[in-house]
Amino acid sequence: MIPSYGYAFGDEAVHAFTALPAKRRIKLLQVCECLARHPHQPGDYHESGLSGRIYQLTLSDDLLITWWVDDAAREVRIVRLECID
Repeated sequence: MIPSYGYAFGDEAVHAFTALPAKRRIKLLQVCECLARHPHQPGDYHESGLSGRIYQLTLSDDLLITWWVDDAAREVRIVRLECID
């Protein structure tokens, strides 16, 4: 059986996560677990970083999650969280 993917928050995402109310943090963790279960499903949008890496962007309610898949580490890397008003 192939091991599942995990997820990891980058520094910027950790700061945004800790600023969220508890109910939104729980919802966000559910979304991250779903991303880890289906890491190669494309996001709602995508963008290129300065290094050329393609980032996926997933919109969940009013939160935009920027992430990429690190296949070598078997992790979904959550790099940015933005509240969309």
